[in-house]
Amino acid sequence: MALEFLSLNALTFAIAFFALGALSSLVFPSRPRLSSKLGFGFAILGSLFALAAGVTALLGFGSEKIVLASLDYVGSLSISMVGLSAFFVSFIAFVGAATSVYSLSYVEEYTKKGYSVGRFGFLYNIFLLSMILVVAAQNALLFLILWEIMAISSYFLVTYEHKEKSVQSVGFTYLLIAHVGAAALALMFLALASGSGSMDFASFHTAAYTPFIASAIFMLALFGFGSKCGIIPLHIWLPLAHPQAPSNVSALMSGVMLKTAIYGIVRVLFDFLGVANGTELWWGALILGLGIASSILGVLYSLLEHDIKRLLAYHSIENIGIIFIGIGASVLFSWAHQPALAALALFAALYHTLNHALFKSLLFLGAGSIIHATHERNIDEMGGLAKYMPFTAVLFFIGAASIAAIPPLNGFASEMLTFQALLGGIEPGAQTFNFTSLALAVAVLGLALTSALAVGAFVKAFGIPFLGLPRSKHAHVRHDSPKTMILGMALLALACVAAGVFPGVLAQASANILESLNFGAASTTIVPAAQSLPNAAILLILLAGSALIAIYLWLASQKKHHHVGETWGCGFPDGTAHMQYSAAGFAMPVTRAMDTWLNPLEKSTAYGSALFDSVIYAPIVRLYYYVAPHSAIFTTGRLNDYLMYLVVTLTLVLIYAIL
Repeated sequence: MALEFLSLNALTFAIAFFALGALSSLVFPSRPRLSSKLGFGFAILGSLFALAAGVTALLGFGSEKIVLASLDYVGSLSISMVGLSAFFVSFIAFVGAATSVYSLSYVEEYTKKGYSVGRFGFLYNIFLLSMILVVAAQNALLFLILWEIMAISSYFLVTYEHKEKSVQSVGFTYLLIAHVGAAALALMFLALASGSGSMDFASFHTAAYTPFIASAIFMLALFGFGSKCGIIPLHIWLPLAHPQAPSNVSALMSGVMLKTAIYGIVRVLFDFLGVANGTELWWGALILGLGIASSILGVLYSLLEHDIKRLLAYHSIENIGIIFIGIGASVLFSWAHQPALAALALFAALYHTLNHALFKSLLFLGAGSIIHATHERNIDEMGGLAKYMPFTAVLFFIGAASIAAIPPLNGFASEMLTFQALLGGIEPGAQTFNFTSLALAVAVLGLALTSALAVGAFVKAFGIPFLGLPRSKHAHVRHDSPKTMILGMALLALACVAAGVFPGVLAQASANILESLNFGAASTTIVPAAQSLPNAAILLILLAGSALIAIYLWLASQKKHHHVGETWGCGFPDGTAHMQYSAAGFAMPVTRAMDTWLNPLEKSTAYGSALFDSVIYAPIVRLYYYVAPHSAIFTTGRLNDYLMYLVVTLTLVLIYAIL
């Protein structure tokens, strides 16, 4: 009874607390510390209530449905958490709570720089609430409104440090791509509504669409959501926005905002279009191909990076690619009428979506702690930080090991399940050509290469800043991060361990989600696959081994006579920081071996690399500059003309919807 009551009221309380956090942040502009405590304190409460609502809905205790309005054609503007929505709300809220705890101390440095902490708290609460509601919305119009609020609030957070010269151009690029993607989504929802007669999500999956309309919906969804999650070649805003945004905002954007796009893709494919009941072959092939390209190129980009936040941004592209591999494989299996493998592949993609939210948020918060202490983003200017920041070092190491798929952490679990699904669909020794087997084999090779390169990339990302000797004056920090920053990271680190050790629990909770996505009885097959992972046994072995090593070291330290000598310095009398590997030197063997791949990527530009600049974005920019002067005739400055444009647009939309 208590859980049912909580499920019915928690989401309402969450909305109220986020609203209080946004408003209270602005009440005391001259008292930034109080504004910070109120804004982020209410954000913590709002996140915890949203987490409670999501978890209780996943446990099957129902969910609250909030109806804002009911319109004839538009349908019911409602918010609820059923199936997939509850899953995404749960981890968005958890990451939001941990990041809000971290932010209590982190934002103090912006007061010293002369920025308004109250404005930060207002935007932060709006951004976090919009992400939770966008995956809980059950109507297309409401979804688009919340999607726009999410885009605008995140834009103002990305450009929060507006005194920096490069911030405005980066913000413009981000906002431009966000709105182009939103336009594609608006067209997609109009196409869906034209077949269902309503903009309610519940009506979409009951409608019948012709193959042409279904493919158009698929392409619009892929472009609109792909631009938000940063799939290559729509990735250009990611490495630009993350270095400029505050690190706690980067954690939310990369950790959970990208996942709202994954939610959208999965909802459109498997719910609205009913992919699990049959689909086009090329849909799965395209998604799989984009996933392979993004995972490999994302990790290669990161190997060339020395800026710790840009490095992490490129790894977001890599992990979005891994998620797309799982989604693409699920679509291919659905086409091949292999529902059990399709369910496993989609579960692996959703599992990795959760895991990436946890370890990428942890890593961005860790990067924020490093920058907070050193005031430097170039890892070649760091070194030896583990000595001064031991807690941050341990927590960052857990995040690095998780993203590098080291067992028994969560990144290993979801990548292993992805491998299981891909390998299960390959038919060895087939006598005739099998496109599905070939595509899956290429995906296995791509995922294996990505996993290997990711290990090297995060040995660099952890080793260069934290180990060895200080490389510059920036590395001589006085103490570790404040307690609330450590606590926020610790919550995420514990979640990384728990999500890796108990995959069976998540599989059991996800079976109902897959069933709601038209997988039927095949959804139960994911539980044995998840329970077969030996992560709990690996953890026990590691703990036992660590205990034995600790006992041995303690016994060895009790000896009265021991000799301490200097580390051998390769023939030089004194070891110096100049003898250590640099970030470029560490990655050099890989960059030499893959010179053909990396040559087009080496020259970084405003759009990410010379390759994508010259082939895709430069022609678009040239076309824009050619068309823009001719469009000036429409900019009259008269309100009547603009109202006429709006009426004409709405008329055309209504005609399209009726037809």
